[in-house]
Amino acid sequence: MEDTTDKSTKKRIILWVEDDVMIGTILGNKLISEGFDLIHVSTGEEAMYHLKQVTPQLIVLDLLLSGLNGMDILRTLHKDQNLQKIPVIILSNMSKESDVEEATALGVKKFLVKPSTSLEEIVKCVRAYCG
Repeated sequence: MEDTTDKSTKKRIILWVEDDVMIGTILGNKLISEGFDLIHVSTGEEAMYHLKQVTPQLIVLDLLLSGLNGMDILRTLHKDQNLQKIPVIILSNMSKESDVEEATALGVKKFLVKPSTSLEEIVKCVRAYCG
């Protein structure tokens, strides 16, 4: 039987973990205007709570968070057979080679550095992994 579902109406849920209010507002508004359903949280603890409630199509993750940081979240995702299937994009100010290597080893699909990545590049990357 042919799938006649309109792909444009399917939910494209992104869990976005970012504690910077300005970036949150600008990128959040852009992703929503592009048709994504956004769950925006500012702490690692909130992210883990939401991952127990819903399975997003993509996680956009900052590394510098108070409390449970981005690497902690990545390690938790990597250990869980269901959660490790969710693609993760890092969007962070941290760009040390060791951070990039560890994130890649933990299954991150893309590592974007905030100051050197445009809003359009971020949206393009999100589309690539979230339809």
